[in-house]
Order: sequence, then structure tokens, then C-alpha cells
Amino acid sequence: MTDKRKERKVPSGRMARLAKLGGLASAVAGNIVKGATKQMLSGQRPSLTESLRNIDNAISITKRLAHMRGAAMKLGQLLSMDAGELLPIEWEPILSRLRQEADPMPKAQLLKTLAASWSKDWHQQFSYFSFTPIASASIGQVHRATLKDGRQLAIKVQYPGVRESIDSDIDNVMNLLKLSGVLPKHIDLTSVLAEAKAQLKAEANYLQEAEFLNIYRENLGNDPRFIVPFVVDELTDKNILTMEYIEGSPITDISNMSAGIVDLVCSQLMDLTYQELFTHKLMQSDPNFANFLYQSDTQKIVLLDFGACRQLSQHTSIHYLAMADAMQRQDNNDMRSALYSLGLVDNNMSDTAIDIVVKTCFEASYCLQSNTGYNLKKQQLIKRIREVSMPLITDKTAIASPIFEVALVNRKITGMILLANKLGATLDFKSALAPYLLESAKQLNDET
Repeated sequence: MTDKRKERKVPSGRMARLAKLGGLASAVAGNIVKGATKQMLSGQRPSLTESLRNIDNAISITKRLAHMRGAAMKLGQLLSMDAGELLPIEWEPILSRLRQEADPMPKAQLLKTLAASWSKDWHQQFSYFSFTPIASASIGQVHRATLKDGRQLAIKVQYPGVRESIDSDIDNVMNLLKLSGVLPKHIDLTSVLAEAKAQLKAEANYLQEAEFLNIYRENLGNDPRFIVPFVVDELTDKNILTMEYIEGSPITDISNMSAGIVDLVCSQLMDLTYQELFTHKLMQSDPNFANFLYQSDTQKIVLLDFGACRQLSQHTSIHYLAMADAMQRQDNNDMRSALYSLGLVDNNMSDTAIDIVVKTCFEASYCLQSNTGYNLKKQQLIKRIREVSMPLITDKTAIASPIFEVALVNRKITGMILLANKLGATLDFKSALAPYLLESAKQLNDET
């Protein structure tokens, strides 16, 4: 459910959205001046870096992007996932709000959008339609409804102007971040941003999402562990996605259940991630916990939101297998080779930085050694990885720029590991990967 955030009209015109970012730039600049003034009054030499770390800047950026929604907010979400690597770590608690919910649009704007897709008499086919969204995200918000034939629906309605503003939103936000100085100067994000624009345009086409949803239903077949909602085609177009409404509790609610349930659910989600990467080569790349529900009565996991699906290349799949194989064997040379193949390290990085990345992977490899399961939280694996990789966080020249799909795969895997860590799950990584690793050598030989 939404947290009663104030309804705000979505700025849909290019100039209106640019004005919002202009206001954001002014707010950030004002906070920098305020921070420098405080430093001077306390007898310190003004530091632009320290001023940029001002929490007021994170608050200003978060509020404005949540108001704008669309690609501006989505880019903020992606960057917030990497706080501490690209953005000041002090911003993380505030920016995490971007990974939750956006401000819902006003009823008048919603009605106009519905009428444009369904005609002015759209309401006649419904016996119930809730104008208060049950969820609101960066690209659209979701409403519950009931057709006169009794079907329970979840209806995702796209915010006006989102699709048309993707290019300008991304360019304007990145220009703002570059001007603020928080991004490393040596990082060339040109190709990544082009891919991001293409990805977001695909996400903003609900017909494409409906197609991915149907593919997932086919890929998972009769898998008893998962539920994928069906699409109501006659009420779906590029701006509105109408699906079966499925009951379920937030996936994080299983923290109140037995350790057995926690282990089982997290293991199933990790196994699904392996299937996506190694078998189907189609990944739902958004690890937002809100995209998963759990039904305690049926013990099934409900999968939601297929907008961020990505077809993966054979190359990416094969070399992730090679990476998993090298980590299982704790072979530093083969790990280094796989990292180069995936673009997670490159020749622009120092030998020291590359060595730290390899050491980080070696530390992560301990979860693949146990024959009885591995508890990430008890073993403090995330903490240990952060300690090993800390020099990379403070050295901005140590960041590589992998291809976009690799970044998305890393995001999904990291998200699932963070979920398991948050819930204190014990996972048998070794057994889960075993059937895929059997194919690793064969596939690598086939590619070469």
C-alpha cells in the first residue's frame, strides 16, 4: 500500500521537467553555499567535496526526482543502488526512498489517462475501481479494480509524458550530477546511458512488458513454486497494463515465519535467478523487494513487474558460468579472466585495483564452498566483502564500466543476495549451481 504521500501532478512537458531540474540545481547550489558557510564559521577551510556530501543535497534530489517520476526517478534509483561507489555514501539513507514509492498522480490526471486509452465510458465495464493506487513507482502506478464479470484486476497506469521525456530526463540528470562533481571524471557513461535510454523506453512500453510477462509464464510452465499473473489483452495498450490481481504478502514479511520457510523462499528466488541467467537467458533485472509477494497458504511466490526484463547474450551467460566455476574452485587466475571477459575489470584500472576486485571475488567465493548451506548474515559475508573492497570505494579511478546487461545482471544477483542476507537465510549455493556448472566447460569450448 502507498504511504499516503501527497498527490502531485506529473510534469509531462519537456520544459516543465527541465524547470524542475533547474530548481533542483538551484537547491543543490544553495546547499553547497550553506555547507561552505558553516565550514567557514566553524573555522574550517571551505571544501566543495564536503559540501557536496551535505545530507540536504540528498533530500533535495530525492524529493524532486520522486515528484518528477519517469526516467529521472528511475536513474536516481539505479544510482542509489550504487551509493558509496558513484555517489557519496552519506546520501544512501535518503536516496533509498527512491527505491520505495513515487508520489501518486492526481485523480484528474489519472482519469484523463484512462479515457485516452479506454474511451470516456471506460467505467461502464467495471463494478469497482479504486482511484487510490496500491503502489506507485517511477514509471506508473497500480490500481485495483473488478470487472462486471467478477474478475479481480491489477491495473498499471503510466504517468503522462514519461515515455517522451526519457532522453531529456537522463541527459539532464547526468549533466546535473557531472556539474555537482560527485561522479568520477574519468568514467565515460556514453554507451551505458544510451543503453539505459533504450531499456527505459522498453519499460515504458506496456505492450512489451505484457509480452515478457507471457514469456515468463511459458518459461516457468507448471513450476509449482511461482505464480505469474495473466494479462487482460483487451484492456492493455502501451500506456496501461491490465493483469490478474493476485493476493500475497510482501516478501520481507517471511522474516516472521520459520527459518525453514525463510531458507526455502530465498533459495527458490536464487534458483530463479540462475534459471534466468543460465537457462532462459531472459532476466527480470529489477531486484526491488516489492516485485515479490509470498502466499503463506499456498507457499507460492508471486512474481510482479516485468518491465525491466532483459534478453541476455550467450557471451554474458557463458562467462558468468565461468566466473561461478572459478569461484567454486577458488582459482584466482580464472576469476581474473572471467572478470575481464565480463568487463568488470579493464586495462584502464591499476594492477592494485584489479587485484582488489579479484580478492573481493575470492572472499565472496566462500559461500560456494559449503556442502551444508551458507548463512550470509551469520558469516558476515557482506561486511567482509565491503572491508576487502573498501579501497575501491575511496579510489574513484578504480571503477570499470561493464556493458549494460552485465551491470543489470550484477544488480539482480546483488539484490537477491541482499534479500537473503536481510532475512538471515541459509542457502545451498553449491548444490544450486552444480547442474549449471556441469555445462560450463562445454559451453566455453563451443564459444572458442
